[in-house]
Amino acid sequence: MSNRRTTRLDALEARLTGPKRIALFGHRNVGKTTLLAMFYRQAAGGRVPGVRLAAADAPSAEYLAEKIAQIESGQATTGTLAETELNLRLYHGPARFELIVKDYQGEHVTLGTDEPIQEFFAGCDAVLLCLDPEGSTDPAERRRRQQEIEGLLERYIERSEDLSTDRPVALLLTKFDRVLAREGATAEPTVDGGSPFSEAFVEKLVDQQYGMTRHALRQHAPDGVIFAVSSFGAGSTGNRPPSEIHPLGLEGPLGWVAEQLEARDRSQMEWLWDLAPNDLPRLHRCLTAYEKRYPRSNRTYEFRDRLKQLERRRKLRRLGKLAAAGAAVVSLAVGYDFWGYQTASAFERDPGNSAAAVADRWSGWLTHHYTLPFLMPSYAREAANKKAEWTVKASDVQVAAGTIAPDLDARLAGIRNQAPQLAPAIRKVEQARELVRHDDRWKDVYAQANSLEAVDQPEKALAALDAFLREFPDSTRRPDVLKLAQSLKETLTTRRTAAERRVVDDLARSESLPNASLVELIDRSRRFLDEHAESPYRSEVQNRLDDYVRKQDESDIGRAREYSARQPTNFATRIERYQEYLKAHQAGGLFISEAVEARDRVLREWDAYSYRQAYDHALAHPDDVAEVARRLRDYLHDHAGGRFADDAKTYLDWWDKISVPGEYRVTLRRGEVGEGVGKYLSGGGPDLGVTIEVGGVVHGPSPIIHNSYRPIWDSTFPRPIVWKFGDPITVRLVDYDWSASELAVFHSRQGDPLAMRILAGTIKLASGGATSLTFSSDFAVPTLTRPD
Repeated sequence: MSNRRTTRLDALEARLTGPKRIALFGHRNVGKTTLLAMFYRQAAGGRVPGVRLAAADAPSAEYLAEKIAQIESGQATTGTLAETELNLRLYHGPARFELIVKDYQGEHVTLGTDEPIQEFFAGCDAVLLCLDPEGSTDPAERRRRQQEIEGLLERYIERSEDLSTDRPVALLLTKFDRVLAREGATAEPTVDGGSPFSEAFVEKLVDQQYGMTRHALRQHAPDGVIFAVSSFGAGSTGNRPPSEIHPLGLEGPLGWVAEQLEARDRSQMEWLWDLAPNDLPRLHRCLTAYEKRYPRSNRTYEFRDRLKQLERRRKLRRLGKLAAAGAAVVSLAVGYDFWGYQTASAFERDPGNSAAAVADRWSGWLTHHYTLPFLMPSYAREAANKKAEWTVKASDVQVAAGTIAPDLDARLAGIRNQAPQLAPAIRKVEQARELVRHDDRWKDVYAQANSLEAVDQPEKALAALDAFLREFPDSTRRPDVLKLAQSLKETLTTRRTAAERRVVDDLARSESLPNASLVELIDRSRRFLDEHAESPYRSEVQNRLDDYVRKQDESDIGRAREYSARQPTNFATRIERYQEYLKAHQAGGLFISEAVEARDRVLREWDAYSYRQAYDHALAHPDDVAEVARRLRDYLHDHAGGRFADDAKTYLDWWDKISVPGEYRVTLRRGEVGEGVGKYLSGGGPDLGVTIEVGGVVHGPSPIIHNSYRPIWDSTFPRPIVWKFGDPITVRLVDYDWSASELAVFHSRQGDPLAMRILAGTIKLASGGATSLTFSSDFAVPTLTRPD
């Protein structure tokens, strides 16, 4: 394909797949910017039937919004100073167009200028030529505007092949509301929503004012149309919009652009099909873009069907070519395979070729003719059998010559599975191979058994002979092997016996040394017995081992006995010594029973000894119950299950109870006072009662016994007496005859921590006399069992 043709196809594809460029051509103050803004305002707001216009990016939306806001606020529109590209989307029926429109400064289209906007105009897809019929009234100025349009059209005609503009061109008469106002016509739309002016009137106006442009369009753009539009509607003044905006004729240009673009796309698709009917990738790309732009168009389905038929025809042509090529290749392969088979057969028949060479020739033929199993299967099977047959023959020759390949066994096994009919021949080769291996192995073993190494290390030669007989149990060399083995065994036995004798003698020397380690001697003896199970010196070493074990046993029990006698009160260590003996001789010892009994005896002695520390202190210091409790706790720590554990726990529970205030029930039993005790004229005797004071709290008085020197109360104080360890107690005997007067006061012994004991028996005055009181209570000091 020529470069010119390729360039044309690339340009055509770019027009079909890329966005549509719309040229809005017009001089300054013709109303291009206002027209763009009002196109967007009306079409985006649903005011143009069948058409919707949308901004495709944020800069375009912001630019149009700014212009619309300026118009709706009643401000006068100003000229555009910079070139601005607007990306828009035009929806017309089911079609969607990506549009690029540029707003620019009107002076850029003046005759003689070469601004960048001219390049944009050159590649546009549709052209809207804007003229202001109410502009300059100067004929020269109007002619200049038409000459600017004429220059644009000439550039289009110059590039075309049929003297046409080669794209849709429409003439827009802007600000037409002023023409209507000048002619006295109404600016209101008709009932059906159309323009309020007739086409004849518009064409007449164009012929009068823009005859040059009108004539050029008739000649070179016969499909061109004329639209009379007004961006503001009636009531505008200069560039300032009226208070109410009613645009006129905007629906015509938008609908026309959509229809023309679609028609042009259809014609260009047809043209592309004519220019490149076999360029499937390009057709597919352009059709994909066309389907996206016109998703429900009937022409879309037609183009898709044409493309499928084209693809189907191309596949059929390719398949036909492939089939023809395949047939040619198969024919060549069959001829090549047949020629190779004949060549290998001739090589086989030549008696001067060795079996190995023939096998290699058949193997190479099968390797290089890999299509043979598919094209000539019978020849392939025959060649495989010949390869196997000659491989077996070659192996037989190699075995006889002593040049055995390393992979011979694997190859023979594979041939046996492939060609069972060759099993007898393969077995013969294997037997010959085994015989050769047997002879080679015997030579190595015989040489090893008679070497100098066998003199120093006969066990290695014996192991080699044993391995030979295991590998070849039916060997004809068996008598020779046994003879050699007997000689080597005798040598080995002699050397082993001498070595064992040296070990036993060394053991005896070590035993005679001073401070010989019995542990080391025992280990060496046991190691000898393990390593020399059949030694003639086994019984001697066993006797020595028994003697070492006995001596070690006596030494270990002796240490335990000696320490126990030397440290009689170190009970834990004494037990540990006997425990060490039991652990060291757990497999069996001469003094196991003694050690067990001694350990238990020491444990009992320790139990009694620890308990006696508390018991003896309790006897010597009955008031020092805190120390007794501490010693009993020490006892329980070491002897939680000891013989006196219950007594110790009872005492400690009692100690914990009296260490804090506790309640006790006290009963006053009886009392006695001397004759004559009491008040004068008291009658038959004193009226006696008793009070008890503990920790500043007075309990009583007890019931009063009248006129008695030996009162019997047998009365329990109604309120429990609260007492704790160390609290003193005071008991008062009171005569209530006539008035209360103390007869006697009983104080607990100063510093007595167990003052509560006086309320559990009979108390008397410290100064003597016959006065006494007898109490009973639930307070009692626990007794400790006397140790043996």
